[in-house]
Amino acid sequence: MYKILVADDEIKIRNTIKDYLTAKGLKVTTASDGEDAVEKTEETEFDLIILDVMMPKKDGLKACEEIRKYSNVPILFLSALGEETDYLKGFSYGGDDYIVKPFPLSVLHQKCLSMIAMSKGNQKRDEISLNGILIDLAKRKVFVEAQEIVLTNKDYELLRYLMENKNIVLDRDKILNRIWGWEYEGTSRVVDTHIKRIRKALGEKAGCIKTVVNVGYTFE
Repeated sequence: MYKILVADDEIKIRNTIKDYLTAKGLKVTTASDGEDAVEKTEETEFDLIILDVMMPKKDGLKACEEIRKYSNVPILFLSALGEETDYLKGFSYGGDDYIVKPFPLSVLHQKCLSMIAMSKGNQKRDEISLNGILIDLAKRKVFVEAQEIVLTNKDYELLRYLMENKNIVLDRDKILNRIWGWEYEGTSRVVDTHIKRIRKALGEKAGCIKTVVNVGYTFE
């Protein structure tokens, strides 16, 4: 039975979601705010986390950012905000998907199942292959159209991070924290330098890494 955490400050919403998903065979834990969600995630390993964006104490975005420091669990945002910038902001904080209120519970249920299935599949795979670029995770080797290219450790980790989060905009600070660690004291421009080197190594596939002006990068 898959375990899901639902965090929403509106008790009626979180209980409605809990009752529906429980009836569908999922084990659901609830949280009333962002801080509560982070604490429960530290205590229990969930298969999926659903976070309302606008919550007291710690909003869903900040809660997601905290959780991403130690977990790659799939995270789905709920929000009444549905502009393109709202979606991009959610993805930049580490979210995997975004659904706008109000929504059919049946759609939410299917999203949950799809995200969990994708996550479980990713955990078992030993390679990532997108647009003619293949990463052999076991051997830490990268191939472009079957031809191996040589990358430094940092470049390898950065390319892998981008490909694992395809179509998600990753801002420079998030990349720094993930690849260089929280203790890194240099500027975020080091990311640009490494992206330039990776693009050069990828050759004709360099265009897969897109620059998002004033934000960061995404792999398409």
